[in-house]
Amino acid sequence: MFDIIIIGAGIIGTQMAYTLSLTSLSVLVLEKNAEILNEVSSSNSGIIHTGYDPDEHTLKAKLNVRGAYLYRELCAKLEVPLMECGSMIVAHNEKEIQKLLALKVKADRRSIPCKMLNQNELRLEEPHIADSVIQALLFPTTAAILPWQMGYALIDNACQNGVQLHTSEPVLKVERGSCFTVTTQKQSYQAKMVINCSGLNGDKVARLEDPDYPIHLLYKRGEYQVTDKSDASYINHILFPLPTDHGKGVLAVKTVEGNLLFGPNNHLVDDPYDGSCTIEGLNEIDAKIGEVIKPLPKSRMIRQFAGVRPSSPTNDFIIEDHNHWINVIGIDSPGLASSPAIAEYVYETFVKPVFNPIMIDREVYIHPKPLSEMSIDHRNQLVKKNPSYGQIVCLCEDVSLQEVIDAIHSPAQTKSVKGIKRRTRPGSGRCQGGFCEAKIVELLSKELNIPRQEVLYDNDQTQFLIPMEDLYEKK
Repeated sequence: MFDIIIIGAGIIGTQMAYTLSLTSLSVLVLEKNAEILNEVSSSNSGIIHTGYDPDEHTLKAKLNVRGAYLYRELCAKLEVPLMECGSMIVAHNEKEIQKLLALKVKADRRSIPCKMLNQNELRLEEPHIADSVIQALLFPTTAAILPWQMGYALIDNACQNGVQLHTSEPVLKVERGSCFTVTTQKQSYQAKMVINCSGLNGDKVARLEDPDYPIHLLYKRGEYQVTDKSDASYINHILFPLPTDHGKGVLAVKTVEGNLLFGPNNHLVDDPYDGSCTIEGLNEIDAKIGEVIKPLPKSRMIRQFAGVRPSSPTNDFIIEDHNHWINVIGIDSPGLASSPAIAEYVYETFVKPVFNPIMIDREVYIHPKPLSEMSIDHRNQLVKKNPSYGQIVCLCEDVSLQEVIDAIHSPAQTKSVKGIKRRTRPGSGRCQGGFCEAKIVELLSKELNIPRQEVLYDNDQTQFLIPMEDLYEKK
């Protein structure tokens, strides 16, 4: 019997797991995929929004501002890089300038620092801004993180603190009695409370507990393009068009690792797992990014990807208690920025009044600093102690053999090629894994003691290698 079961290990589930791990509660996290952070949390812009945009008197408005504040302390504590680069919203004409001024009023009301920039000021800040831009609204406290970097730090600490993480266990059935019985494809578990953080499946999981649950989530696909890290200095801030009822628009994002991110567009889809890129969608991004910056040549793009985010029909987060079944669903933008505040809100509002747990001062688990960020002297010291730090398996991102081994055996074990890519970046550079992916498969096979053909790319049933007998019919 657990005190709490968390369903879903995206950024919301991992924030919730970490928050609860600082208490005396017993916690189990169930994740349907083989790898955590594998859906919404791995396909977004990575921005810690300041909170100027959400409508008044919504959970989004309240939790975005609070979450952005909490990230400073959380990133410092877990030593997760937080890039405080600031952001600008651009205007092309007088009508758009008036909309910027209205946003400034909203930001001032929420005590969010901001400043109007004239054309000369903004071009000093951003030499490659589009020629058509005439003014901008600067938000100096907007920041960026790598969502999966934060998520792995959270879940590794949670697991070290006693939280149990079970992957490859989709929830199939929920029964309510004196407690909850949650059944997966492997076994059944019991808990006094369940927190549903299941992202794209949020409404479907809610209907396992209540077949008449009325809310149906909407699915919005966004496509992105990624540049080489050598373009890191092309922009200095995160650059937005004016937000609309359809979202924040196609933006230019300066990422923590140096790549630039262009996107996303925003299209309703029926399939929550339709992560496909289209020619039309990528052309749309090219056209719209040209309204923000002077476009880079297509040859600078090293990757395209798409992600689907779940939205509620109310355009607000759904955080509600159904007699100890807590739904935390419909978490779209600014969900990443709000996530530490969402976990805090759920704990203070629903968990603490029921359990009143003891708070425990836990030792912090810090991820090792990447080899690529170390001085030559520091690298040499590591290599003398362990020669595996001197064997480079990813030339694009300068990742060593030992870093990959350490990632595989982290507190929340990593079992897939994509998980290793997110933890230590092999496969993230210009060659996109052409040089290193085979080595990563070999390492996963060796360290997990499984055949190479059982190594997964990301989710279950995504074996990286296919036996020859499965490709050709035996004669």
